[in-house]
Amino acid sequence: MARRTSYIKKPKQSNPKGFSATKQLQHILGLFPEADVVKSKGNSFDLTIEIRPTPISKKYKVRIKYDKFSGVEVFVTGEKLAIAHNRTKLPHVYSHDKQELCLYSPGKREWTRNKLISSTIIPWASEWLQFYELWLIDGDWLGGGHDEYGNFNKSKNER
Repeated sequence: MARRTSYIKKPKQSNPKGFSATKQLQHILGLFPEADVVKSKGNSFDLTIEIRPTPISKKYKVRIKYDKFSGVEVFVTGEKLAIAHNRTKLPHVYSHDKQELCLYSPGKREWTRNKLISSTIIPWASEWLQFYELWLIDGDWLGGGHDEYGNFNKSKNER
């Protein structure tokens, strides 16, 4: 009996040459048709989406800036994120003031332009927000990654 093949194509999750900004944007808009595209030109785009990390979470506005050659940056916008009562700054961010999320280690090549933002960066941002909500409770970051904060960032009462 002949082997039956499926004619339903699965979406590509990686591309050795890297996905174009247009292809990245198409995949994001397929999942987030209400996205606010601020800029889309050539090899780059800038957009805002809303993410609700869990069914009981609030919605967060997340800005994604992408350039095929310099990479992706992710920010929480529209509000100043609260700080856990026993901490002095946000965990796992590149910039506390800009609220630029640290979602992966570039040196470990966990994300490259060969991967779709819609299947990596956006789920990671949602996961970061879920861990952020848990972090607000007691100041302990449960999201893994490197521990750049240690105990020095806890308030004096917690040391």
